[in-house]
Amino acid sequence: MLGNSSELNTITLQLNGINVNCYTAGETGSPVILLHGAGVDSADISWCEVMEPLSKQHRMFAPDLPGYGASDKPDVEYSLSFYIDFLEKLIDALNLKKVSLIGLSLGGGISLGFTLKHSSRVEKLIVVGAWGLFSKLPFHLLSYWYIKSPFNELSYKMSSKSRKFVKWTLLNSLFGNPDNLTEKLVDEIYTLLKAPNAGKAFASFQRSEITSSGLRTNISDRLTEINVPTLIVHGSKDSSVPVQHAKEAYKLIKNSELYLMEGCKHWPQKEKPVEFTHVVENFLMKE
Repeated sequence: MLGNSSELNTITLQLNGINVNCYTAGETGSPVILLHGAGVDSADISWCEVMEPLSKQHRMFAPDLPGYGASDKPDVEYSLSFYIDFLEKLIDALNLKKVSLIGLSLGGGISLGFTLKHSSRVEKLIVVGAWGLFSKLPFHLLSYWYIKSPFNELSYKMSSKSRKFVKWTLLNSLFGNPDNLTEKLVDEIYTLLKAPNAGKAFASFQRSEITSSGLRTNISDRLTEINVPTLIVHGSKDSSVPVQHAKEAYKLIKNSELYLMEGCKHWPQKEKPVEFTHVVENFLMKE
């Protein structure tokens, strides 16, 4: 169970024949949906430190996206439109009319895309190192050829053979301060990389969304259309989504705030969960 807390529960929802595992917490307050990132991520990994504290004032829902965690992993194309459609069905299944969204990385892209399509159903939007704040990847053409090659999936299998390499990757990409990375988390990611088809969903997503000239789903050029209150949280040392994209998004999204988490990389919610929770809670409670 997420966070090893008795205050958190799990429910299973069937959406279009896909069994979706969803963690829940909190009985009162406005509804908030947390969407995790890609790779071998899950709701448990991304949100275990922050979900319970946030549930004191809000009803929290954290699904494992299809292809991740304890949810089904169907053999489908995991495109951004697939996940936006999934989110709509999830909100309907939870009998929620309007929600706040907190999206990390891939989850941020889903949240941005959903808000552009269904703004009337979004109370507030919080994106963390979000996919979609950019129109191209760093070294885009090289990245395009890499994700189209067999080496994309092979990289997960190769990583699963070396715990030291897994730890190095986490420090290189996700954590700014080595002291904030626990050995328990290294072990958890190392174990997940050994699972059959580890990274399959993200590889499918990359092949669907990354073209030779840019991203298939254009979000960055539509940021001016977002009209809901938006908080952009970003690690100041994020190399996966360089901080310049967060600063540009802040200028483009009219009713937005930018909060840089100093010294953090791509997982600020795990690196400094107390600070992250405080910033998010303050934003959610604003009138």
